[in-house]
Amino acid sequence: MGGTWKTQNKRRPGAYINTIGAAQPKQDTSLGRTMLIGNTQLNWGAKGIIELDSNSDFKALLGAPLSTPEFGALRETLKGALTVLLLNNNDGTKSEVTDEALPWKFTAKYPGTKGNQLHVSVVKDPNDLTRITVSTIYGTEVVDQQVIRTTTAQGLVSNDYIDVEYLSDATEPVATVESTDDGAEFKAAPGQNKLETLSASTTYDLVGGTTEPVEVTDLMNDVLETEQFNVVTAAGFAPDNNIHQLLAQSVQRLRDDEGYKVRAVVPVYEGGYEYDYEGVSVVSNGVILEDGTQIDTTTATGYFAGISSATDSSKSLTYSEYPGAISTYPSLNNEQTIKALNSGWIVFTAKRGGRVVIEQDINSLTSFSDDKPKSFSKNRVIRTLDDIATDFESVFENTFIGKINNDETGRDLFKANRLSYMQGLVNGGIIASFTNDDLTVEPGVDSDSIIATVAVTPIDSMEKLYMTIVVQ
Repeated sequence: MGGTWKTQNKRRPGAYINTIGAAQPKQDTSLGRTMLIGNTQLNWGAKGIIELDSNSDFKALLGAPLSTPEFGALRETLKGALTVLLLNNNDGTKSEVTDEALPWKFTAKYPGTKGNQLHVSVVKDPNDLTRITVSTIYGTEVVDQQVIRTTTAQGLVSNDYIDVEYLSDATEPVATVESTDDGAEFKAAPGQNKLETLSASTTYDLVGGTTEPVEVTDLMNDVLETEQFNVVTAAGFAPDNNIHQLLAQSVQRLRDDEGYKVRAVVPVYEGGYEYDYEGVSVVSNGVILEDGTQIDTTTATGYFAGISSATDSSKSLTYSEYPGAISTYPSLNNEQTIKALNSGWIVFTAKRGGRVVIEQDINSLTSFSDDKPKSFSKNRVIRTLDDIATDFESVFENTFIGKINNDETGRDLFKANRLSYMQGLVNGGIIASFTNDDLTVEPGVDSDSIIATVAVTPIDSMEKLYMTIVVQ
């Protein structure tokens, strides 16, 4: 006798076995996710966030392939990020087409003028007139093709470019007049099947699509509050565009006022706004790729934003290579490089062998204090501190808040949970040795509050070698 069990109340002897999945560690869903504020008017695509990765169908989602020159910042961001959340300010009217000869209404998937480049081709098979091929054409390229029968018009489905609405596959009834002994009698003959009466090959153009863009900064404020990401950038906008300053100020508010530990990456604008903040990195120059393409500073900002989002707190980006780059643009000499680093700027540096590296993984913090020591200018340190703060908040909200008593036992449970987490950081080489005394959990002023204090020493990466060779 056997089976499964919920409570230990079985009467008969036997083995009662439950098979369940072990609880899995919660994945950090923000790692590798970069928000990119779009600088190009797409005239296509969903308004708001479009989630992209290297395998996305860019033509369907953005209206053009990734190789399009205007997508430079997106291409560079995708070199580092796992996922790019592209903010698209497209809005307007969707193009469409209806025709009495068709059993469907076709509407562009998204608003914008690019919807006017859509066409639908309906072709009968000359060897089988009941077999019909319906093709969606974007510009001159067939992007979707479906085969139906004259009797299965309802089977045509929407695709990545157009939405299909089934209307009716019969023409309107035709009125007829018959003479009878009592006079004329009016009747309606049944309508014919539209697809059966359709000519052999017909193409229909979608029309009426318009672009009415919304203000990107209005959208930006909304998505910064609601989307899951860890780095945001407006790479691609000119360095003197005030969107970079607005973005940095929004990130500072999110970090300091709301506890949302995200970071911003902006291009340098010499003589412009001084950021001087650990949550903002400033990129000072660009690169030249193997094919000779010059990646300017604001475009290269996308790469640093992307790779920053995908780098965890156990690693530094100092001396990490810029993929596909062979030189810098512009190049900085030794004096200029030191000045840039002292200003808290990211510098791309050309090295022997035709490679380009990130000189030092730093942020824009240059004013140090007891509350913000020099180590806070290192991005690896900030990633560590951000991860600790985020994990403490997440565990408290999901496991303890409203569920565990605020008494000595409850506080000990919270401390035990956090000690285990901190030991994991030690084992991962993220922080230095950690003891029980480095974490205290005490009752707060109110009966429902606790005060946790944690002392940590983030581990940095080796960056400087001072060596003396003694000749005997």
